[in-house]
Amino acid sequence: MGMSYFISDAHLGAESQEKERAKREKLLSFLDYISPAENLFILGDFFDFWFDYKTVIFREYFDILCKLAELVQKGVKVHFFGGNHDWWAFEGGILSEIGIDVHRRPAEIIIDGKRFFMGHGDGIAPSDWGYRNILAPLLRNRVSIFLFRLVPPPMAWWISRAVSSTSKLYTQKRNLRLEREYREFAARKIAENFDFVVLGHLHIPILEKIGGGVYANSGDF
Repeated sequence: MGMSYFISDAHLGAESQEKERAKREKLLSFLDYISPAENLFILGDFFDFWFDYKTVIFREYFDILCKLAELVQKGVKVHFFGGNHDWWAFEGGILSEIGIDVHRRPAEIIIDGKRFFMGHGDGIAPSDWGYRNILAPLLRNRVSIFLFRLVPPPMAWWISRAVSSTSKLYTQKRNLRLEREYREFAARKIAENFDFVVLGHLHIPILEKIGGGVYANSGDF
């Protein structure tokens, strides 16, 4: 079987122009490097903001989308898991149109006979109660999605920048507690006979054995 790669939290579009250029060059080189792979799993917050408009693609992402389409054409199975910044990728949207499998929830995937539980990780921690039960349902319901589609894309991009800055400050203050809670979550999944638990969201690379399985966090890019 071929290689499988995991990546998350690149937050494309979030940096200054100079930092963004360097990040993109690094990411494009990485995607070229893995082109013989069997699977690429993108575990959320790949884009700092994503919303599937029916007739609009943000130019900030065009080169990356072209590279992902190229990988698909070469036979790489690309999976995209929505994160808290880029959950709004819908069936029939641009990602699925170029051949990417879009997951809007965590999923069980079998690789080489091993059970993998994977997803972005937002909302799994007990301390994320407010996000899980209030904020996420508010932002992801059909009415909110319909109303957001009415917002002109340039204004939507501006709103996303403001929200993203606030979100980063909030998450940085909570990462130590989240790190512990993610390990506890992984241990529970491994006790359910998963062989691997792979998450993102923390921006902290982790690879450790827990019981009879392995917990990995893809960190950030």
